[in-house]
Amino acid sequence: MNPDEPSSAAMWNQRFAPDAYAYGTAPNQWLKERIEALPLPDTPLALFPADGEGRNAVWAATQGWDAEVFDLSEEGAKKCQRLADQHKVSVVYEVDDLVRRSFPSHRYSLIACSWFHTPPAVRKKHMPRMLHGLKEGGHFVMEGYHTSQLGRSSGGPKSLPLLFDLNEVLNELNGPLAPDLKVLYAEVEETVLDESDLHRGPAMVVRIHLVRE
Repeated sequence: MNPDEPSSAAMWNQRFAPDAYAYGTAPNQWLKERIEALPLPDTPLALFPADGEGRNAVWAATQGWDAEVFDLSEEGAKKCQRLADQHKVSVVYEVDDLVRRSFPSHRYSLIACSWFHTPPAVRKKHMPRMLHGLKEGGHFVMEGYHTSQLGRSSGGPKSLPLLFDLNEVLNELNGPLAPDLKVLYAEVEETVLDESDLHRGPAMVVRIHLVRE
């Protein structure tokens, strides 16, 4: 989904319909750095929620991960398939959303997402639920726009409740609805984005890396 504003599948289909890739074809730099530092596990199954046109999942597949995506957009699925074909890898893409999708327990060695902004009521309930899909020792890596991003032109939701407060999100991801997780990294940082015209320039972001205990 990679949303700047959570909206309908129709809106994302419209964004992803052109030949050009809306957010580029290179992986998110933060996800790339964290995933590259992980040893490839014996069962390298990785889930990329809301991966839009599949840039993160396709890159991970080139690194030996068995990549799965779920996202609202059928057009995103087509673009992901095209990108995967170009790189001669396979990616499993399901057209689905966070609320409806089931997450089999202890399935994934990695769950990684960038710019996955949802309404707070959805995030508070369903992001922790998703993390039960991690195996013990499995990693969760995410990057999203911080609340201080509001008003900047480098992307992100234009509504404060859709942006991330670091302490609030950490409390949710380590709360009673989530499995036991250890915080490896959790910071608010200023970075310079260069992912496309939609995500370009100085930005305030939340970066989180957790591991299931």
